[in-house]
Amino acid sequence: MRCLIVRFKDCEGPGTLLDSLQARNYRITYHNAYDERVHIVPAAHQMFDLVVFLGGPQTVHDPNQHKFFKPWLELASHLVSMKDKKVIGICLGSQILATALGAKVYEGEKGPEVGFSDVKVVNPSNPAFSKLSGMTTFPAFHLHEDVFEIPKGADHLLQGSFYSNQMFGYENRVFGIQCHLEVTENMLNVWKNIHSEFIKKAGWIPGPETEDLRSQMERAGRALFEGILDL
Repeated sequence: MRCLIVRFKDCEGPGTLLDSLQARNYRITYHNAYDERVHIVPAAHQMFDLVVFLGGPQTVHDPNQHKFFKPWLELASHLVSMKDKKVIGICLGSQILATALGAKVYEGEKGPEVGFSDVKVVNPSNPAFSKLSGMTTFPAFHLHEDVFEIPKGADHLLQGSFYSNQMFGYENRVFGIQCHLEVTENMLNVWKNIHSEFIKKAGWIPGPETEDLRSQMERAGRALFEGILDL
């Protein structure tokens, strides 16, 4: 099995998702979309069984960034149409998938959502949640300002209190996850520095409970990723 991981910023990686991929013997290829010197592999939609679009600071609904997103939206559209392909989009990646599926992506009316807050499992019987061991709510880390509408024909899978649409699934093989469930302790420490201005703008102040919340999130995130990969 082959997996393509598309990164849109150098500090955004697959985190705990990587462990689940390696445990299933995926051969992994990385592509740094932020590096203008490299271009996406031709016919990538045919070469890989799984494609993961990660997060980044870009804005998919900005007309001035249309040229940048064109190859990624084309790739996502190809993958959506191919019944034997699986796709996971996280944060910006979820917005790319939502756009490819015809849904609206826009700047959230409440402003940035940053920090930890619980997400709720909308439909516990969905097979993506098969390894959550009955968990119906768990903490997630949020670091975004744009949001998506649930695409037509997709299932609303995770719901948040600040912005409702936190995850959708399409045909049990295309999954858009707005929140971050993949973040390791080291990643979060890096993000606190890299995204300090955005975090300050949102008013999030990390407290002593931060690592406990992240650990709870990691357990749930690993279970969710494993459930998706085993579908």
